Amino acid sequence: CRVYNYDPLTQLKNVRANCYGKYIALRGTVVRVSNIKPLCTKLAFVCATCGDVQAVPLPDGKYTLPTKCLVPECRGRSFTADRSSPLTTTVDWQSVKVQELMSDDQREAGRIPRTIECELVQDLVDSCVPGDMVTITGIVKVSSTEEGEIHRLR
Repeated sequence: CRVYNYDPLTQLKNVRANCYGKYIALRGTVVRVSNIKPLCTKLAFVCATCGDVQAVPLPDGKYTLPTKCLVPECRGRSFTADRSSPLTTTVDWQSVKVQELMSDDQREAGRIPRTIECELVQDLVDSCVPGDMVTITGIVKVSSTEEGEIHRLR
């Protein structure tokens, strides 16, 4: 489902730790879009011992190995990923950077406008270009990088 006209709009300066895991809406200008990439949501693994195939869900695309084979007689612990299996599913994924909107009275001299990374999936991919003014709704999460933590809206 899609939520339209969600209130209240959250200002970027108010996206803090208390927003993590919460559903929010914000408005801003798209300043950068990434290339479209596949995001693996479920990956098939083949047991090295018996050849049984099991599909493992990958939340947020994080690679996770199965812990043991599901066949009661086998219980193998060595697996090979099968990206070409019909059990493996992927969706289109794209990252966009959104910059806060600021009126003349909100501008602080010399301050760089705040930005937030947003993840678009499925049909939302390729729906905006830099310069578009957008309203985005989603759940705030945190991603770790070399520079530290980045707030993301998913």
